[in-house]
Amino acid sequence: MNKFQERLQELLEDKHLSRLQLANNLNISSTTINGYFNKDYYPRIDIAIEISKYFNCSLDYLFGFSDDEKDISLNDNTFIDNFTTLVRSKKMSISKTMRELKMSEYNYYRWMNGQLPKTNNLISIVEYFDSSIDWLLGNLIK
Repeated sequence: MNKFQERLQELLEDKHLSRLQLANNLNISSTTINGYFNKDYYPRIDIAIEISKYFNCSLDYLFGFSDDEKDISLNDNTFIDNFTTLVRSKKMSISKTMRELKMSEYNYYRWMNGQLPKTNNLISIVEYFDSSIDWLLGNLIK
């Protein structure tokens, strides 16, 4: 069981909710919610944001990067602005960063055009830069 699955299970138990109730409350199919437990995949980031808002916890907590449920690092920047800040802080080029992350530069150009990274890519970025999901997503989670 990955950290996301563990945390989601804990949150469900704390609220005395079933997976079906969570699915209904968030307008998500129960198959999708069950998939987070039965398969090793993460929710899309927009769904993860809805889950964190529903449980009033940070994304970092939800994905196991923090043990503090309420420690949310917010800013007014976009994901791409925050990502670029991280890259510059390492004094690296985008090309080298994307190679180090084992991601195509095409991903970066999609992000530049407003698309968000897939959750597994976001997790890789956070781990690589020792950053925060909440901070990285910036204005999306306010």
